[in-house]
Amino acid sequence: ELRQTVSLVYDLVILGGSSPDWSIRKLFGLGLAGHCPLASTSTIYIDITSNQTGQTFRLSPLPDRTVVSHRGGHQTELAVYNVQNLDPDSMFNIALVHDKPRIFTQNIAPAIFANRYIVGYGQEFGGIVTKVHNRHWQPITIIFLENIPWFVPVYFHTLKIVSQGRTITPLVKRYVPGRERQRPYYLEIMVELPARSVTDISVQFDYVFLKWQEYPPDANHGFYIGSAVITAWLPVARNLTGLPQDGSLISSCINASRDGYMVRLRTESLIITLPTPDFSMPYNVICLACTVVALAFGPLHNITTKKLQLTKAGEPRGVFALFANRSAKFFVTLGLVAAASIFTLRHFNIIVF
Repeated sequence: ELRQTVSLVYDLVILGGSSPDWSIRKLFGLGLAGHCPLASTSTIYIDITSNQTGQTFRLSPLPDRTVVSHRGGHQTELAVYNVQNLDPDSMFNIALVHDKPRIFTQNIAPAIFANRYIVGYGQEFGGIVTKVHNRHWQPITIIFLENIPWFVPVYFHTLKIVSQGRTITPLVKRYVPGRERQRPYYLEIMVELPARSVTDISVQFDYVFLKWQEYPPDANHGFYIGSAVITAWLPVARNLTGLPQDGSLISSCINASRDGYMVRLRTESLIITLPTPDFSMPYNVICLACTVVALAFGPLHNITTKKLQLTKAGEPRGVFALFANRSAKFFVTLGLVAAASIFTLRHFNIIVF
């Protein structure tokens, strides 16, 4: 059996602006060209339960049939399209159009949901807190599973489960310590959540130093910690679209009432900032070394190439003395040139006469 499940969530406000209308071509950019030749069934289900609560809309084209499903005390109405009956030579599109502007109301929270965050300050000690909300009127037993990376060492003795100021003892707990650079920390507990309560599951950890090769290129962005997995057995199936354990198709959810319904939730992923070295230090060292060499090159070059001359103690020094010496040399040179010229002229005259 080959099973593939794809879940896509669209924000109609971003997708279509103020219009809540949608279509397959608008969502996927292309209509349906036909059914899969290897599939025994190819069916499209559209939940039209809210069409009876005042927010009326129309489907185009009309569905082949309509199915009413009762599951766990909750009634759902589904529009069914059989893709195998479509013309394979043409593109098929399903559009939903509202008759009047839709009013978005507040969604009803599910029976159980969770979120988590990191506590602590500095880079010495920290903690992970998971808040599990039970909105049902009965206690619900859950299995809390978390795999924490090896670079976030957690302490099992700091595990605390508190609900409404009262400490709860887990029914079953399993902990496998991690190994540095080999395996993560494994934490699994079974807890019974009180009715209409908020339960905090917290554990403390330490920050560790990594080798400089183990940091990613964006080390200052932080490291990701995977989401925790919460498995619960719900007594009701309100807003539940998951497949039953003994089914593999959406049709298995129709009129599939059970004693309980398993649901699996995943919390948010976390970003943790570990102690990060200064990766710009080599650049700073290169700049400093080049600056020192540039500043020292000039004096060293002058010392090694300049010719030192001895002067008498009585001779004047300074800029004026230098100018006077050069002027004297200039006039001496000029006098020698004039004398040579006179001698040449006299010698020339003797030869002529």
